Amino acid sequence: MSGNVWALLAAAVGGGGLAGVVTTLIAGILNRPKTRADAVSLLTDSALQQVNELQERTAEAEREAKAARDELAQTRRQMRELTGEIDAAVATLRSWRAAILTPGVDLEQLRAMVRDPGGTVNGRHP
Repeated sequence: MSGNVWALLAAAVGGGGLAGVVTTLIAGILNRPKTRADAVSLLTDSALQQVNELQERTAEAEREAKAARDELAQTRRQMRELTGEIDAAVATLRSWRAAILTPGVDLEQLRAMVRDPGGTVNGRHP
């Protein structure tokens, strides 16, 4: 091959400088069946590597998206639960306010109304 390369280089230099050298080298290399097969193999390997990398990235993105969707669903469930608890607390406060403003209600009745049936301090659950 080295004799062929030198002959190609000499022909290219004589025929038009650096651009001619590159063109002649590429043409000479692609005209050889083994070199063409090597080039096809190299391009195929490169393409397969890029496809594999893209598949890995896609799979990772899909895993991350699923995790984000799962987290979002859990957050939405928690928000619904909290909204329900807040609504219940507001209803309780309104009933207490109404009782406080009702004429004739004494302090013991109010204490009985606000006493936590579970026996926890200030109504908080552990």
